[in-house]
Amino acid sequence: MNTVTPYYIGIDGGGTSCRARIADANGLILGEGKAGSANVFQNHELAWQSVQDAIALANQQAALSQQALQDSHIVAGLAGAEVTSCATQFKALIHGFPNFQLLTDAQIACLGAHGGQEGAIFIIGTGAIGISYRNGQWQQVGGWGFPLDDMGSGAWLGQQAVRAAINQHDSLITNSLLADMIWQHFDHLPESLISWSQHASSGNYGEFAPLVLNAFNQHDPVAVEIVQQQVTLLSRQIDALHIDGHPLCLMGGLADWVTTQLPERLQKIITSSQGDALSGALQFAKKRNQA
Repeated sequence: MNTVTPYYIGIDGGGTSCRARIADANGLILGEGKAGSANVFQNHELAWQSVQDAIALANQQAALSQQALQDSHIVAGLAGAEVTSCATQFKALIHGFPNFQLLTDAQIACLGAHGGQEGAIFIIGTGAIGISYRNGQWQQVGGWGFPLDDMGSGAWLGQQAVRAAINQHDSLITNSLLADMIWQHFDHLPESLISWSQHASSGNYGEFAPLVLNAFNQHDPVAVEIVQQQVTLLSRQIDALHIDGHPLCLMGGLADWVTTQLPERLQKIITSSQGDALSGALQFAKKRNQA
């Protein structure tokens, strides 16, 4: 009897790019490729094209036959896949790959962080989102986007800093180093701040996050209060993941900072990431095939 050698493809796609990695049954990486945007919420048709392009580029190195490529077990973690209607539209486009499973980019990041095993991650950068994988079930906390959510994120920190500046202008708080730094950015002109706020994105607010940390390190009471609120918000969200003894990995640009501020009970379960999102997708694909 001839035994067909299984191949695995992991895909990690977001608003900027889509990466694909092909591996054999032993975990040997055979090829990698990178294509354009693959956010299914923004454009599910473009996302599908980018997935195909990334796979094709990876296969330029792997050199699998067309049949072997189509028979590969694929797990794709794509931004926006948590929106059911968008995921459904994307899945309707899939053809030529019968063993294709769609997850979110956060889910495969969680799998990669814990070597394909159960655990949780909390990503804290400009935004904030928590994902846990326990007893074969996924749970998400946050990730609803700014300004509705992203509580405790870099964007949230910047937003609180701007609010502090406004409060200082209205004499609602005493003089603050943090508020002074914000006003310096806007040349001490309220109209400049208001004009900026009409078009400011989460990334624009997130640019002020380092000012909060700077002022905190200089013991500015307003910054200290903001950081205390941040820690409370993040701790509450992490607790809502119901980790129950599973390991937790913090990721994102503010992860190292937040780790030093969290309660000791949470610091004790924080572990280092074991791998990237693509490794998580590949491990999940192999695990499903062997189940």
